[in-house]
Amino acid sequence: MPKYALFLTPFVLLAQSATTAPPAGIDQSALVARMRDAALNYADRLQDFLCTEFMTRTLDTSGTGKHWKLLETQELELGYIAHKERSRLLKANGKDRDPEKSVKPGHWTPGGEFGSSLLYIFAPKVAAQFDWDHEESSAGMRACVFRYRVAVATSEYVINADRDHVKMAHHGFVTADCETGAVLRIQMETEPASVKRGGHDLAIGMQLDLRYAPASIGGHEFLLPQQAVEIAPFGKTLTKVEMQFRDYRKYDSSSNITFDDGDNPR
Repeated sequence: MPKYALFLTPFVLLAQSATTAPPAGIDQSALVARMRDAALNYADRLQDFLCTEFMTRTLDTSGTGKHWKLLETQELELGYIAHKERSRLLKANGKDRDPEKSVKPGHWTPGGEFGSSLLYIFAPKVAAQFDWDHEESSAGMRACVFRYRVAVATSEYVINADRDHVKMAHHGFVTADCETGAVLRIQMETEPASVKRGGHDLAIGMQLDLRYAPASIGGHEFLLPQQAVEIAPFGKTLTKVEMQFRDYRKYDSSSNITFDDGDNPR
């Protein structure tokens, strides 16, 4: 079984701790139901929008997570239109001339920050198990933190590695507004898995830390991704992707940005 030394982060260790009961006044079942409702209806409540995504990809071939080297920086125009995510690469390494030529192929590419990550945890058929962890303050509001786990048998999270499509069990933390159930943060880690290459088992997986915060679009406030970090191993090679989402704005038919079949679905 491949080792995941890098992935033994504090939130994973906490996810393995003993179950505790929520404090008086918090009905765990009712709150989880509100979280699930907010997650399942999240995409339907969003309006079409554009934003600018700033991405930095780095690589560590030592497998230790201590020797990161820059792959490239990217600036993208990201659109959420008709419930689909599309992106257009604007700049790579700060240059807008033929930016695609500066993007290193064959390494982890993220996606699904605007709703798919919620469904991997809250879709009813994945049958996630939730346990209370603690309460904290987030952006001036009461935030309730739950540990969760999704078994491989019911998981819908799949990692594509070349021609391999591997369904992954995963676990971690979900932080939500204690009153509304709106998700404020997802900390997700897949459980150990591997693919065979040249007769050897190579570790694959993904760790995600995704944070949401209020943003205004067309005079209305929505809870939207603000930053995310993903780390993915392929054997001893680790790819880290750090993302920031800025300048949320309304998209309509009069916008001068269009996304065609040549742009990347997310």
